[in-house]
Amino acid sequence: MAVFETLKNWFAELKLYYEGTGIALSFNMFFLVFFFLALMVFLILYALHLSLLTSSISFIAILSLTVAIPINMRDARIAAIEESLPDVLKHMAFVLRAGGTTESAFTEVANANYGVLSKDFRNSLRAIREGKSFDEVLNQQAKRSGSLLFKRTAMIVTDARRAGAGIADVMFQIADDAREVSRIKRERYSRTTMHVIFLVTASLLLAPFIFGFTLSIVNYINVGITGALPSAPKTNMCELNMLLLLFISAQTIITSIALGIIREGKTIKYILYAPLMVLMSLLVFEAGKWFSLTVVGGAGIVC
Repeated sequence: MAVFETLKNWFAELKLYYEGTGIALSFNMFFLVFFFLALMVFLILYALHLSLLTSSISFIAILSLTVAIPINMRDARIAAIEESLPDVLKHMAFVLRAGGTTESAFTEVANANYGVLSKDFRNSLRAIREGKSFDEVLNQQAKRSGSLLFKRTAMIVTDARRAGAGIADVMFQIADDAREVSRIKRERYSRTTMHVIFLVTASLLLAPFIFGFTLSIVNYINVGITGALPSAPKTNMCELNMLLLLFISAQTIITSIALGIIREGKTIKYILYAPLMVLMSLLVFEAGKWFSLTVVGGAGIVC
């Protein structure tokens, strides 16, 4: 009973999270579309005589997109907010220094072209005109945004107001710090690009293809030896095939963890994409076997 309650709460949180992505479809419809797509791909791959493991992973991988896509869109939205935040803060600071009120500062930003932030500030402006305080509205907007940088900025600004400090000066200082944080993130991404390309190419493309290509050649040699020497021990190719499938899957999951550490400093950052990455690796593995058969001929491995 506790498990079902936990799943129900998790589903409710995911649905609420999904609503902040801006996708037009309802979450239930979005989930059903990917469920039937995953089922269709599973049946097609199984009909093409791919292993049950590969077909099952394809089902899980496509179904996992119901979580990965909203999170990816949410992350993109947060990145857009943090990119525009320094300019928004300076804009508001200039308005306040010119003698404007906090409401007029909100109005200026809401009518400017700051993308997602301008839209959020328009909603916040309506809340201020309905009677809510500046501090309350700013903190609620920061919480809805999901950006840790925005949340910290809102907390510092509201604390400065309570302490009687000049908000404009505080906003100028935070804007410079926020811009520096964004610059550091961009620099980290640019410095780790080659590492990411190497990991993805080696783990998801080259290694699975070489394993698949080599396995077909080993099978061709094994069939030839068995035909020439019937008494010779025969290698169980199905067991070897399954062993390689499991090894490739484990390697791909480790790669997704390594990408998270290199790119974001978080081990679980890309773990949501692991099923899709595993599916890609296994399909490349099957492509390597098929390409090998076109080169050396012979029959494929039937398990």
